[in-house]
Amino acid sequence: MTEDAEVIAPHVAMVVANDTANDTRVLKEADALARCGARVTLFGVAASGPATVERLDNGVVRVLVEGRFVLRDERARRRGLRRSRRLLAGEPMAVLAARSARITAVLADVKAASGHAVRLRKTGQIGTMSFKAGVARRLLAQKRLRVAELSVQVRTKLARQQARLAKGAWSKWDARMARDDRGVSWRTEIPEAYDYEAMLGPLLDRIQPAAIHAHDMHIIGVAARAAGRAALRGREVKTVYDAHEYVPGLSQYGGRSPRFIAAWAQHELEYIRQMDRVITVSPAIARTLRTRYRLPLEPAVVMNSPRLAGDGDTGTEVVGIRERIGLPDETPLMVYSGGITRARGVETAVEALPELAGVHLAVVCVPTVAMRSVDALKKLAAKVGVEDRVHYLEPVAPAQVVPFLRTADIGLIPILRFPSHEMALPNKVFEYVFAGLPVVTSDMPSLHEFVGRTGVGEVFTAEDPYDLAVAVRQILAAPAAYRAAVAQPDLLTEVSWESQSDRLRALYADLLGTGLGASVPAEHDRWEKEIRAVLGV
Repeated sequence: MTEDAEVIAPHVAMVVANDTANDTRVLKEADALARCGARVTLFGVAASGPATVERLDNGVVRVLVEGRFVLRDERARRRGLRRSRRLLAGEPMAVLAARSARITAVLADVKAASGHAVRLRKTGQIGTMSFKAGVARRLLAQKRLRVAELSVQVRTKLARQQARLAKGAWSKWDARMARDDRGVSWRTEIPEAYDYEAMLGPLLDRIQPAAIHAHDMHIIGVAARAAGRAALRGREVKTVYDAHEYVPGLSQYGGRSPRFIAAWAQHELEYIRQMDRVITVSPAIARTLRTRYRLPLEPAVVMNSPRLAGDGDTGTEVVGIRERIGLPDETPLMVYSGGITRARGVETAVEALPELAGVHLAVVCVPTVAMRSVDALKKLAAKVGVEDRVHYLEPVAPAQVVPFLRTADIGLIPILRFPSHEMALPNKVFEYVFAGLPVVTSDMPSLHEFVGRTGVGEVFTAEDPYDLAVAVRQILAAPAAYRAAVAQPDLLTEVSWESQSDRLRALYADLLGTGLGASVPAEHDRWEKEIRAVLGV
C-alpha cells in the first residue's frame, strides 16, 4: 500500500462491534465515502462462524472477524465459580448425586441376589445354612446401604438449602452492585472492550489506513490504540468517533444496569479527547458531548435518515404492512417499528388501545417476534382486552422499511424518559416521515422540537396512555394537514441521507486535507485482492 495510492484514494477503515447486516448507519456511511472515491474497508464482528471477506457496492470491502470474547467469557466463568462456593464445607451436589446413584445401583444388586438365592434354594441347588447365611449378609448390606442412602439424602437437602440461600444472597448482592456506579473500572467491568482490541487491533495495524472511523462506544479504544501504535512507527492515522447515542444517559433494561452504563461511559471518557473528530446523531447530543468532555470542536451532526431516492432496489416487490396484516384501508392503523424493550415504551401504546375504538396497532419487532419481551407484550394486550387489535410482525430488510410502512396511518415513538432518549432523533422518525406517516411521539425534548418545528405530528406525555390516545385521535380527525407536512420537499431534502452524507464527506475532506475523487471498478478489484492478501484470507 504505497503512499501514492493513499493520496489518490485515502483508505478509511470503518469499525463496528456487530456484523453490520442491519446497521443502516454504518452501511450508508461506508457507501457515502466510497461513492466519492475513498477506499473503504468495513470491519465488523460476526455473530458466529469464521472470518469472511466480501465486496459490497461501490468497492467497500467488508471484513467480518470471528467473535471470540475470551476475556468476557473468562470473567463470567470466574464469577460463576465464586458463586458456586458455599459457606459450610461439604461435598458438591454432583458428588452427592453420583453417590446416591451408586447406592441405588448396589441396592438393586442386593435385591437381585436375594431373588436368585430364593430360586436356587427352591431347586435345592444351595443348602439351608448357606441360604440363611446369605440372607444375613444381604440384610446387613441392605441396612448399611439404607443408612448411607439416608445420609446422602440429608446432606443433599442441606446442600440444596445452602445453595438456595447462597443464590438469594448473591442475587441481592448483584442487584445492589448493578445499581451502584461508584468506583467502577471499565477494565474489570467490561473486559469485552479488550476482546475487541484482540479481534480488530492487529488487523488495523496490518492494513495501515489513513483514517479509522470508530462506530459507537465499543470501538473507540480500539481506534485510539491503533493510532498510537501507528505514531510509534512514524505514521499518522486520523481517528473519527461516531457516537450513536449519549452513552452516560443510555436507557436501562436487562443487563444495561447503571454500573454497566457507567463503565462504558468511563471507557468513552478515556479516549474521546484523543479523537481527531467526533460525529453524532443529533444537535442536542453534539452540544452535550462538547460540554461534558470539553472537546475543542463541537461534534458534527450526521443524522441517520433514508435516501430521497430510496435505499436501493431490493429486487422484489414490497408487500405493505396493511396488506401483510390483512386490514382494509378504512381501518385506522398505528405502527411501531423497532426494538421491544421496556425503555421503548410500546406498552404505553397497547394500554392506549382501549381508548381508541377500532384502531389497530402493528408492532414490527426488531430483531424478531420470538422474544420474551414480545410475549410479555402479548400478555399485556390480552389483559387489557385488545389482543385482536395488536399485530406482531417480523422486520423487513433495511432497504424495504419505508415502502413497508407506507400503508399505515400513524408512526409511533413512545420511548420512555432517559437522558439518551431526551436528546435523540432516532432513525424511525425519519423512516416514518419518508413513508408519509404523521408521527406521534412521547415528549422527549429533541423529538418535541422536531415535531413542533415541522408540524409532522403530535406529542404526548411519556408513559401516559390516555394522552397518547388524545394525540392519535387528533391526527385521525384531520390527517390531511399532517400528511402535507411530512410531504414537504424542503423538509425531505433537509433530513435526507443525501444531505447528511454531504456533511460526512466534508468532514473527511477537511480531516484528510485532500479532495475525494471518483473511483472505478478496476480499482475495486485491486483493493479487494490487496485486503485479502494483507489479512491472509
